[in-house]
Amino acid sequence: MKETILKNGVMLTVFAVITTALIALTYFGTEDRIEAQQQAKLLEVLNEVVPKSMHDNALYADCIEVDAVALGGNKPHLVYRATRNDEPQALVLEATAPDGYSGNIELVIGVDKTMTVLGVRVIEHKETPGLGDKIELAVNDWILSFTGKTYSPQTEKMWHVKKDGGEFDQFTGATITPRAVVSSVKRALQFANDNKAMLFAADNTCDSLKKLEGTM
Repeated sequence: MKETILKNGVMLTVFAVITTALIALTYFGTEDRIEAQQQAKLLEVLNEVVPKSMHDNALYADCIEVDAVALGGNKPHLVYRATRNDEPQALVLEATAPDGYSGNIELVIGVDKTMTVLGVRVIEHKETPGLGDKIELAVNDWILSFTGKTYSPQTEKMWHVKKDGGEFDQFTGATITPRAVVSSVKRALQFANDNKAMLFAADNTCDSLKKLEGTM
């Protein structure tokens, strides 16, 4: 009996080791491919939230890393700078809405010098299909409602869903998700408005992203 238990235990151990090794090999074998796909998606999104006509610099390769509570989450975020003839034109801010229904919602927000929103896109989320996933442009055009809106301390009251007295629609049966996105965009715009000069003047910390140049 003991020999059978020992034999089964050894077999399970060997199986676990082999399975772990295969998972590790799969991960490391696809890690570079996943990173390349993420970078390609980033480039596509940057071009969506800031029109190419607004800048003549390599947008993806001109950014700074900031650690700001206003941008959400527990990690630094990147802020990209769009310039034309070396003059500041727009910013693209990464932001995290930490209060989605099913967890963090990752966003990018394009805004020009007058704090007018050029575009907002959700790049990652775990919201409920058929309800919260309407924040995705591929599912619903709700996210386009930010485009053209302007942030200032005087317009701050509009930056809520309608249920909370603002101007943005909520989804039937799913208010938490759009509320989280609107709040995150508002906080990011507040941060951009308060720190605009610094964000444009800071040294570039994104030289490493120039490897994307070959995909443009």
